[in-house]
Amino acid sequence: MSEVGEQVRDKRLVGGRYRLLERIGSGGMGTVWRAYDELVDREVAVKQPRLPGDPEDEEFQRAAHRLYREARAAARVDHPSAVAIHDVVIEDELPWIVMELVRGESLHELLKRGPLTPADAARIGRAVLGALSAAHAVGIVHRDVKPANVLLGPHDRVVLTDFGIAHIQGEEFLTVSGEFVGSLEFIAPERMSGTGTGPASDLWSLGVLLYAAVEGASPFRRTTVESTLGAILAGEPPEPTRAGPLGPLVVRMLARDPEERPGAEEVGAVLEAVAAGKDVPEPAVTVQDTEPEAPEEAATVRDAVPEPEPEPRPKSRPRRALLTLGVLLLAGLVLGTVLERFLGKDSDSWTAHQRDGMSAVLFLPPQYQLLETQAAAGSRTVTYGAGALRVRLTEWDKAADSPLAEAHTLGRGTSNPQYTRTGFRGNKDAVLADTTYAQSGVPTRAMALIVRTADQRMYELRVDMPKGTPAEKKGTALFKGARARLTLPEK
Repeated sequence: MSEVGEQVRDKRLVGGRYRLLERIGSGGMGTVWRAYDELVDREVAVKQPRLPGDPEDEEFQRAAHRLYREARAAARVDHPSAVAIHDVVIEDELPWIVMELVRGESLHELLKRGPLTPADAARIGRAVLGALSAAHAVGIVHRDVKPANVLLGPHDRVVLTDFGIAHIQGEEFLTVSGEFVGSLEFIAPERMSGTGTGPASDLWSLGVLLYAAVEGASPFRRTTVESTLGAILAGEPPEPTRAGPLGPLVVRMLARDPEERPGAEEVGAVLEAVAAGKDVPEPAVTVQDTEPEAPEEAATVRDAVPEPEPEPRPKSRPRRALLTLGVLLLAGLVLGTVLERFLGKDSDSWTAHQRDGMSAVLFLPPQYQLLETQAAAGSRTVTYGAGALRVRLTEWDKAADSPLAEAHTLGRGTSNPQYTRTGFRGNKDAVLADTTYAQSGVPTRAMALIVRTADQRMYELRVDMPKGTPAEKKGTALFKGARARLTLPEK
């Protein structure tokens, strides 16, 4: 027995041969250990399952089968950048997965020290693409491509791991209604809307990974689950500013329609060129004779930077209607869940408030009381409160500027303001604003909806909440509920 073997005799033995040495990682599906294989005298990684519920429960059995499937799926993928599975052993009636030990750190850990250059991101992306292409060739979709699942080993080796939620084409889906397994901000929109998952979904996730690698964060990361879902399903990612020659490719990989994304061959050619410092090949352009595309309902607005004229892109296909339906259904489901959780099951028993001189009707839970009314030339404001939360509604007889300009005024002097174009009650000119400011030294978050109607009136619904506290969760739910019920006068 080697020196390592002599030092670990008192450690737990799994499967009759694997001595657990130390914990090296954990996630939603289990803990990963560095272990010693006494049979062949080598160190390995062993994944210990963490399963919910009782072994007799359907949820427990579904999770156990997902682990079995991880081993079977990963073992079928033959590529230097796909983690090698050595064994699956049964311990405590659960499957423990034994795989190669990749010494190094994850891309997630690396990005904590700052974004990468386009060439380094392209080198990593090229390796991940190779593993994905090998998986797709045997009918496997990974479905959880993210920085935490990309390991960086010695000699510039890049390894894609954790096929635990991979979907083998032709098998049944294991998720139940409302259950998404994976990291939300890296999940493709078609998977969210239930219109199917395929190789293009993995390429979308790779596009988000490349964006995060060069920009420092996912373009869809938001402060709440609901806003992240909305950004993925209905928003447009901000243009990358640090991606250099990778930029055009990343933007195309993030097209919501899978058929509009570049294929693996084209992605690989661009990544190869950028990694080697060569000229990027021109993308293939497909001209289609279709109806003009309808304007997007929502799109992310960059802060005070003039937008260049957009490049022509392939027109939308009928599948966009399915994606839009998925957005509406999922948004309704999420909103209902959040309201029920934070405002009580009887969330429809909200009280209508319409003050003298105001045409808009504000709906709030019964506990909210009027705190203040203000009137100025051509505008009126009412403020309601309960506990640490404040709700304010302002109505202008005549909009002096656009909702976006008003949002910039709201965000002046705040940190990391976010502005998102949207629609409201048939009005196309509306903006959502999300800002953070200090109030008496306390970080405070303000969420606002600003709408300009066809008759040139303007309305602002705003909720202020202490940031980083339980009241913030209630405040975000309150804002969504008040926004959903806000009634504006008919045109």
